[in-house]
Amino acid sequence: MDQFQWIRWVGENWVGYHLIAHFALHKWFTTKNRSVPRFLFIDQPSQVYFSPDKGLDWQSGDVRDEDHEAVGRMFNLAYTVANELSPKMQIIITDHADINEKWFQDSVIERWRTGVKLVPVEWDTLDAST
Repeated sequence: MDQFQWIRWVGENWVGYHLIAHFALHKWFTTKNRSVPRFLFIDQPSQVYFSPDKGLDWQSGDVRDEDHEAVGRMFNLAYTVANELSPKMQIIITDHADINEKWFQDSVIERWRTGVKLVPVEWDTLDAST
C-alpha cells in the first residue's frame, strides 16, 4: 500500500466517523428540541478520495468507479438525514463533487464557478468604515 492509499484509507474512515457522529448528534438535538444551531456546514468531504497532487475533473472519467460510489453514498446519507429532519435542520456542503443523480442535482443551490463566488468580489470594495 503506497502512502496515498494509506492516507486515503485513514481519511475515508475519519470522514465517515465524523459525518456519522455529526449527523447522529444533530438528529438527537433536533428531535429533542435542544437549543443547538439547526445547521451543519461541511466543507469538501469528498477531498479524501482525490490525490492532492492531481487535479481531477469530477465528470472527466479520471475518478475511479468505487470513488464515485463512495462519494455518492456519503452525499446520499447527508441528503437522507437532511430530508428526515427538514425543515428543522439544514445541512450545507461545499464541494467540487457533482453527482449526476436527480436527488443531488435538485439539492444544489448554487454553483460557484465562472465568476460566481461564495463571497462576491464587490464586497471587497465596500468601505469598512461605514
